[in-house]
Amino acid sequence: MRISLIPSVFVAFGFTILTISACAKKADVSHETTSKPATEQTTTQAPKYKAFGDSVQSASTPLPLAEVFKTPNLQKLVRVEAKVVEVCQKKGCWMMLSDGAVTMRMTFKDYGFFMPKDIAGKTIIAEGIVAEDVLTEKDARHYAEDAGKSKEEIEKIKGDQKTVSMVAQSVFLPLSN
Repeated sequence: MRISLIPSVFVAFGFTILTISACAKKADVSHETTSKPATEQTTTQAPKYKAFGDSVQSASTPLPLAEVFKTPNLQKLVRVEAKVVEVCQKKGCWMMLSDGAVTMRMTFKDYGFFMPKDIAGKTIIAEGIVAEDVLTEKDARHYAEDAGKSKEEIEKIKGDQKTVSMVAQSVFLPLSN
């Protein structure tokens, strides 16, 4: 009976080593994903993205930024495609998105990730919760300072502002854009 237990122990030990090895290899997997932006033709190859935050993408088609502002999308998880027009130059802890007609501030869930500071002008895809907010004068001045605005520009900010913003759980930055 003792002899028959030895092979079982070796099998169990081997399985444990393989499992640990597989988990270690999983940790090295890149967060680069592929996806098709809403404007891309189906005949072209899908671009690769670098994921920030949660690397799992929803299957939904990204909404244009103007659609995000509509009431049915507030307080819901939405996927948006928009151009980055400004990024926090201190940490990359927020960015401003625009489609030319509307602009929206984006922050990141639980302050859990930051964006590169040099991505202004790039088009990104993001997923998060959209909400109407009141941006206090103090916070607006703080954001302007983070953006590197001049003292004169910061002093022009007066009063609270009603805004629509997104708290992103994931942002996908095209590697070739």
